[in-house]
Amino acid sequence: MLSLTPSEGTMMDLNELYFRHKLSVVRATSAPTFEARHAHRGLAAGYARRIAALQSGDAIVGLASATLLRRDRPRLRH
Repeated sequence: MLSLTPSEGTMMDLNELYFRHKLSVVRATSAPTFEARHAHRGLAAGYARRIAALQSGDAIVGLASATLLRRDRPRLRH
């Protein structure tokens, strides 16, 4: 059975946060309305806070953000 060390699991979460942050920034740039730009900038800011928490070693915030990411993922249907 393959198991991830804590640092590998954190890095995967951090990579996903970076991806989501970049995507939100790009979407904010190309959003057609002020409301959409504002929403995407808000998402990007939230991802940036989660990234900073993981990088600073804030275990509680980092763990919470990793849990939120797993919960936010779309579920695949079989």
